[in-house]
Amino acid sequence: MKKNKRKAGPPAARQQVHKSTRTAKVSPPRNLTPELCDRLRRDLMKACQDVTEAHGLVVDGGDLSDIDLRHGFDIGFRVGIPMEDGALYSPDKAMFEVLAEQFGMEPSDYGRTFRARGEIFRITAINPNRPKYPISVERVADGRGFKFPVEDVVLYIRNAQD
Repeated sequence: MKKNKRKAGPPAARQQVHKSTRTAKVSPPRNLTPELCDRLRRDLMKACQDVTEAHGLVVDGGDLSDIDLRHGFDIGFRVGIPMEDGALYSPDKAMFEVLAEQFGMEPSDYGRTFRARGEIFRITAINPNRPKYPISVERVADGRGFKFPVEDVVLYIRNAQD
């Protein structure tokens, strides 16, 4: 068997869309504000929903992350074929539902919020490969991800229900 002597080219670069500020309808702000970020998130989510509906798909997400009010933020969307109930399949949710009881939690705890250290967090996943900190959460305020021990999350959830 002969070895392919041609080297693979570099991966295709992601194209960034740049539009001149001279042709924009509104001049750019000096800084972002939390209100502007949320308005942009809603507008982008609406635009994504319009596009996906035209193709018979669904969109989920629109979660902001890496928010830097001086420069920008990241926003993530997931597009897919709708399940029977109209929702988008979530591998993290499916994994959580399977593993939750082994970690002393309920499958319905996925997406549940709790308060810890004066901030609100949302449960997003279980990673059994991290025995010390298997619970993945995101801070609701900015979407930043954190890892928590199971015992702490169970205690926070129990206190929230009381």
